[in-house]
Amino acid sequence: MRWVHCAILTLVALASGADVRAHGLAAAFVSVETADDHEADVLIKLPQIEGNTPSLSVRFADECEELTTPTRIKRKDGVLERWSIRCERPLTGMEIELEGLNAILGEALVEFRSPSTQGWSTVVRRGLPNTRLGTPSSQGLARNAGYFPLGIEHILSGFDHVFFVLALLLIVWWTRAPYGRRAVFKTMLVTITAFTVGHSVTLAAATLGLVRLDPAPTELVIALSVLLLAVELARDDRSTLTMRFPWIVALAFGLLHGFGFAGALAEIGLPPSGIAAPLLLFNLGVEVGQIIIVLGATSAIGVMTSIAGKRQLRTGHGSVFDRAIIYVIGTLTAYWCFERSLGWILG
Repeated sequence: MRWVHCAILTLVALASGADVRAHGLAAAFVSVETADDHEADVLIKLPQIEGNTPSLSVRFADECEELTTPTRIKRKDGVLERWSIRCERPLTGMEIELEGLNAILGEALVEFRSPSTQGWSTVVRRGLPNTRLGTPSSQGLARNAGYFPLGIEHILSGFDHVFFVLALLLIVWWTRAPYGRRAVFKTMLVTITAFTVGHSVTLAAATLGLVRLDPAPTELVIALSVLLLAVELARDDRSTLTMRFPWIVALAFGLLHGFGFAGALAEIGLPPSGIAAPLLLFNLGVEVGQIIIVLGATSAIGVMTSIAGKRQLRTGHGSVFDRAIIYVIGTLTAYWCFERSLGWILG
């Protein structure tokens, strides 16, 4: 297992070296609503990132002027900015530019509502900060296609979710390796499916408003779930429930991670009507990101095993590689637990 753990250690080191924040996705929400296609109310919702709120401005055409001074409302989860504008030419089809998108605030969901374009939305990303309001687009899934990459980015940039999946992979590999690769693949498939079912249920329930949980303790418990897996790996007691039935643990904690995904989706923003398509696409994006994590880790394992000429899997985790993986995951998640506990207490 030396090369297996070396591969996963590389992935963990890259994640931890990139940023110690558990969640890397930061998205803004911009709404432009008009009744006559000339006067409009503009709303910007900015997320809070490590105690700070990034800046973002919307640049309209030169023919537009502000009717009211922007008001800034601070909230627990970020900042709201509101103001009104009037434009000489119609807003529908007007090109706007979002100034302030960068490596931290990477994207924004832009929504435009007018008598002729109800529910139009698109995702604007750094590097391509311009869009045309109300540009004719497809309906349903195609119109909300921007939610799909947002789901992928959220799980790939949320290192607590990445570490949870990697820890599950390690547990399955260690406990099923003696029974062959087929046993490893079968158990991993069942485990990941259980995790998918769990977080899909709560993601849908929370987004639809059927269940509500305070985000602060939810994020804390998510970090604790990763820490629990790290402790289980360190103990290497094959008789525990986690080691014997990893899919049960994946299902249970998947329910909690679903609330975390729902919180991210709420920060991004959803259209006022027809949320089924955005919800489905965001969840599919999360699943694709999850598959990328598993395939990336297993591919690295296969390549390194092949390079090393190792045809047989070995079990046990007494090497420095094994301990390094466990301690890196455990240390970072313990830090997140401490950080989130303080954030919850201090409020």
